[in-house]
Amino acid sequence: MPLFGRERHPNEVPDDSPDLAYVMAFVTSVGGAAAYWTRRSTLGLLSGLGVGSAFALGGYWIQTANPEKHEFAHQICLISSVLFGGAMGYRAGSNPYVGPGGAMLAALGGVSSAYHLQKFLAWRSYEQSRILQAERMLREYAHKHPSDQAAAATLEATHSELGARQGRHMQAPSAAAAGAAHGRPHLDRRTPVPPGGF
Repeated sequence: MPLFGRERHPNEVPDDSPDLAYVMAFVTSVGGAAAYWTRRSTLGLLSGLGVGSAFALGGYWIQTANPEKHEFAHQICLISSVLFGGAMGYRAGSNPYVGPGGAMLAALGGVSSAYHLQKFLAWRSYEQSRILQAERMLREYAHKHPSDQAAAATLEATHSELGARQGRHMQAPSAAAAGAAHGRPHLDRRTPVPPGGF
């Protein structure tokens, strides 16, 4: 059962929100500025602004609602959350003067890591499901229209992409332009495929 949100069908577009990414961008940027203001730490300033910029970029990509960027955006935010939580946890454990504030920031980094990990896996599962659905639909069309060489070529390219990019960021094949003249079904990435196909 997911830690955040509800369970969904693999073909359903995952729910998403950039709010946590923007909150982490604000917290890390302010923390970097505070480190420079209190201790004149240039490293702390650059680290805070760098991690904050990564969170802000991830939040912007999530907000744009472009399915091709959601998985990568959550991957960026996940890496930034792990770095932030680890740094705050190390500082809270090694410096007794940090107090409970460091532990709270470390816990915030842990929550952010768990959230972005779940969303990253959800978007990866969605993209893989769309690839498999597209391959199934193209295979059915190629079986019904064996003379359509373009459909067979698209199916082969889709199958090769699925095998070559397994476990990486995947994009559904764009067969709309090439398939319009042949009458093949157009696959809209943001619309779930019905159980029986189109």
